[in-house]
Order: sequence, then C-alpha cells, then structure tokens
Amino acid sequence: MSGRRFRTAGTRRNVLKEAGAAVLASPALLLARATMAQLPPLPRLPLSDAVLLRPGDAQFDQYQTSFNQRTELTPRLRALCRNARAVGATIDWCRGHNLSFALRCGGHSYEGFSQSKSVVIDMRLMNGVTVNVAAKTATVGAGVSLGAVYQAIAPHGFAFPGGSCPTVGVSGHVLGGGYGYLARSYGLACDNLLSVDLVNAQGQIIRADAHQNPDLYWASRGGGGGTFGAAVSYQLRLIKLAHVYTFNIHLNGLPTARAAAIMKEWQDWAPHASRTIDSNLVITRRPDAATIDLRCAGQSIGTVQELRRELKFLSSEVPVRRSFMDAVTYFAGGAKGWNYPSQLMKGKSDYAMVPLSDAGLASLMDQVSRRSGIYVVCDPYGAAIARPAHDATAFAHRRGTLYCLQYASTWSDPNDTPARLDEMRQLYATMRPYVSGAAYLNYCDLDLTDWQNAYWAGNLARLKRIKAAFDLDNVFRHAQSVPPG
Repeated sequence: MSGRRFRTAGTRRNVLKEAGAAVLASPALLLARATMAQLPPLPRLPLSDAVLLRPGDAQFDQYQTSFNQRTELTPRLRALCRNARAVGATIDWCRGHNLSFALRCGGHSYEGFSQSKSVVIDMRLMNGVTVNVAAKTATVGAGVSLGAVYQAIAPHGFAFPGGSCPTVGVSGHVLGGGYGYLARSYGLACDNLLSVDLVNAQGQIIRADAHQNPDLYWASRGGGGGTFGAAVSYQLRLIKLAHVYTFNIHLNGLPTARAAAIMKEWQDWAPHASRTIDSNLVITRRPDAATIDLRCAGQSIGTVQELRRELKFLSSEVPVRRSFMDAVTYFAGGAKGWNYPSQLMKGKSDYAMVPLSDAGLASLMDQVSRRSGIYVVCDPYGAAIARPAHDATAFAHRRGTLYCLQYASTWSDPNDTPARLDEMRQLYATMRPYVSGAAYLNYCDLDLTDWQNAYWAGNLARLKRIKAAFDLDNVFRHAQSVPPG
C-alpha cells in the first residue's frame, strides 16, 4: 500500500494564535470547561511547545480528519506537539494519570491505530525538513508527509525510495518498512533510515542508529510505529536521481481467463526483472461488466531501451521521461492526488512466496470480477529489497518473497460497511490455499489471528526482547503493537 500538505506555515501560525489566544498564561485553562472535568489538570506547556485542543474548540475539526473514516475516533484531548519536549511532557502526563494515548502523524493507519477516544499526541506541527546536500541526507520531523520530503529534496536533485502517495506520513511508512517505485533499485524506506530520535516511556529523548542503541535501531526498521517510543525525528539517506522513465499500461475489459494469463506472465517477470525496474499490477472489476481491468504501472532508473525490451510482453507503449518530482505527481494521480483523502475503507494483504498456481490465479480473478468495490495491488519484491538477510532489520519479508498482494475496498455509505467487510473476508478466505499467510505491517488488519508471526515471522522473538528492554510496562501500545517478551 504515506506531499499532500496539511497547511502552510502561515496558516499554522494562525492556528496557534487562534487556538491559544486565551491560554498564553496557562494552557490548562484551555480545557477548564465542565465537559472536560474528567481530565486531570494538564501539564503547563507554553504555546511555543504545544496546542491543546478539545471537541468544540474552533480548530479541533480541522485536525480530526483521518484516512479511514471507518476507524475514526474523537479524542477527549488532541495535543498538537511542536517539539520533542512537548511529546515527552505529554507522555509523562498520560503515564502519571494512567491515561491511554495514541500517536498521530500521517493518520493513514488502515485500522486507526493513530486514533483514540482518550488522548492523541499529534505530531503534525513537527514538520521541518532539513537537507544536507554534502552528506546526501535529510533530517525530517515526525509529522512530515512523504510528499513534503519529496518537495524539499527534489530541488537539490535528490530522491527518496518512499511510497507513491504524497499524504502518507513518513513515520508509519518508514517504521513499518515502506515500499515504493524505487524499492527494487534502492531498498525499502526503512533500509534508508540512518537514525531515529524517540521519546521513551520515561519522557526522555534517545537516539537509535548503528552505534547508539543499535537494537532499537534494528527494531525501528520494520517493527512498526507506536511500540518502542514516540519517534520524533528521522535522518534519511537520499539518492541522487536526475530522471526516471515511467509507464502506465491499461488492459481493459478482459475475460477472467485472459486476465489470469497476463498476471501469470507478470508474476514470472516482475520479481525477477532488472533491479532498475519497479512495476505493480492493479486488478479491478470493469464497472459495466463482470470483466477485469488490469493496469501495470511503474518506473525505471535505467535506459528506455532496456525498459521497452522488458515490457514487450505487455505493450509497445513508449515510456515517458520525467523528473523524480514529476513522476511523484503523475503516480499520485495529478494535482488532486496531493489532497488528503478520507474515506471508508478496509485493507488486507498477502505475500506470494511462490507463483500463484493456475487455480489461485483463476480464484483471484473470479473473486474480483464478482465484487465491484474491491481492487488488488501486486507489488514485486526481489533485487535491492531481497539483498539484506531476513534478520538484518525487523522487516522480515526479504529473500524468497516474490510480491505483496494488497486487497482493498473503499465505499461512501456507512450502511454498506458490513457487506463490504464481508466481501473482503470472503476474498481473503478464498486465497488461503494459494499464499503464504504472511502479511505487510503497513497494511494492518485486525482480522488476522496470528498477526505477530504474519508481520514479523522469525524476527518476532528479538522484537519482543527489545520491547521489554525499552518499554517493559507497555506504555506504547495499540491493538497490534509488539508486546514485551
């Protein structure tokens, strides 16, 4: 399956001014209304550190929107932190008063792990990006979106191997792995994480990199967010990249048998293609008939001649040369793709360790052809993704993984939710005989029964030990965070 910007700096200053005009002396006054009497007195954070919002406040609703409306919750308190000091103070306050909390950055969690009915520690005002041209690195705040990173680094001729959705937050994306159209060439986003600063359960700021807290650094590359601490800043490795060649091949109105035959060719090719090429295959039902639409899209950092030769089995389409930034906007769907989406949705995932059999391909196409709301995205692995050993980072799906399948459904009417969820579960159940049972953490799924092994496989035991070492009391937790062990 994180840019679409939240607001300009000028607008943020207005937000701070309006939200905090009455609390310059004491932010605790912000929540001193009868409806919030159940909360203990708040920490005395100046407006330069945090903005504290509750339901009914003028600015509350603009920060309430999340990617998945199905899992959206209204917190009693949203603490918009501007620095690590405020994050630490809020965590210490929550722990001292036995209050649960969620950490919010991009807000794209499929199952709403960045949502809470209690307290949300919101880091979207921690949105700085500093580029070190000489070192080829960027230091980014926890509230930064992928698109904001791309915008900051592109003028310097740099790229970063992150996802294709500009509004996705850096935090969840990097900490959970992070796949994008440069992954087969340069690795996952987490493979290009050089260091991370976190606020621990005691409210202290600690750094994790190859030399300081190396176990925590290992866990931060695929172990997921909301488990080991509140990540507040990242140092990312950048890539010098002048241009890419993009392609976007549409094969529409296919009978299910023909669609299955094309996917069979794709799965034999994409995970083994040149490391310069990254492609995905999107499977949808044609709106006006029970036939299949296929789209194979992606990009290459190699030559146009190589790419045309590799794509010959699909199309004679001529790839288009684009700058890195133009390619980002192109795959986002144009300018509208930078607008933050909010919808009812459900996502699930699988990993193919061996090619889907003919029966598996037929079953997949049959399921999609009968369900208009479901689409499937297949992302090939191999090349740079497979180069590290399975235990080199917490992200376990390396060598031997052919591709990831993301099943997703979106809808607009809440009354359709039970039927849509049931359809997704039927599709998922149908595919059980043909896939590995592993799953991608960034497509979190509360239906999974053995989610710990599905996400982390052989790396689970070490993750539990690291969790116990850094957060034995399980202060940082959500429904699918790593438990102490």
